[in-house]
Amino acid sequence: MESTGSSAFNPATNVNLEFSSFKLTERSDLMLFSDLISAVEPDPNATNEFDAQEVAHDIREQLSIFFSLELSEDSPIQIESSRNPLDLMRRVIGENEVRNFQDGRNYIVERVNRGEAGEYNNRTNQVQIRFIDLEALLSGGSLQNYQWNYPIVKWVYTPDTSDRVTRILTWVASGEFPENSTRPSATLGTQFMPNAFSASGYNDGARDSSDGSVVIEGEREMSFVRQFRGINKDTLIIDGTAIGTNQNTQPGPSFDFAGHTIDCLKIVMDYSAPLLTVFKSSGETPNTASYCTQKADPDFSYATVHTGFRS
Repeated sequence: MESTGSSAFNPATNVNLEFSSFKLTERSDLMLFSDLISAVEPDPNATNEFDAQEVAHDIREQLSIFFSLELSEDSPIQIESSRNPLDLMRRVIGENEVRNFQDGRNYIVERVNRGEAGEYNNRTNQVQIRFIDLEALLSGGSLQNYQWNYPIVKWVYTPDTSDRVTRILTWVASGEFPENSTRPSATLGTQFMPNAFSASGYNDGARDSSDGSVVIEGEREMSFVRQFRGINKDTLIIDGTAIGTNQNTQPGPSFDFAGHTIDCLKIVMDYSAPLLTVFKSSGETPNTASYCTQKADPDFSYATVHTGFRS
């Protein structure tokens, strides 16, 4: 790690790390959507007028595409490996691998204890966070594949407004991309309960809510909102980027889902019920009443197994 240039009120410094590989194969239960991968499994005792197993399979397939996951073949289906910027940064932070990140979290905990606002922000300090995958580099992989840059890694405590500790992680792909295309990116914002927030570990038990998005090549985008307290549910939307929908004037890129070709998918996983609800559309433009995100009534729903996650 290389560190330079912290300030008295913002301890962020340069962080440059080299990894043998970005691929994560251990502690899959701590990966970002490990709970949802298990939770969409249909209740075997429920009766459905459609193939709920096919729906669960295709939800997992889309998650695997957006987050570069490899899943087990045997039941119960779980994540076997993950290679994406959000899971990697969560692992680095959660395993206390970087001293500067620890300094930042210690600073935030101190501010929480004093009831005073505080911030760790690499962007404000104009410092760089960069990860290198040596296996991908040495095998001649593309810059996008072996160098991951994080323009924003930020913790902020705002006692006078949200009274939450908020962490924002943003990754943007390196390298060159065609004109009039959307550069792949990923963002994860998480709000933590301040009194439960710790200077070490993953802090998953302190989460109040999170939201984010992932853009991949082909002008496809997944956005998500996750609520961990009170209403315990995940909402995911898969559709096209602004360029992919021509600024919301046409349908986005199509994909196969549950035996149909669609271009918009919204799923809501209620962990308390537990129940999965699906909204989908094809050939509709965003912001119309028939678009999947605008529909009042779902296309279908099914009861899922109790996994023990998020209960």
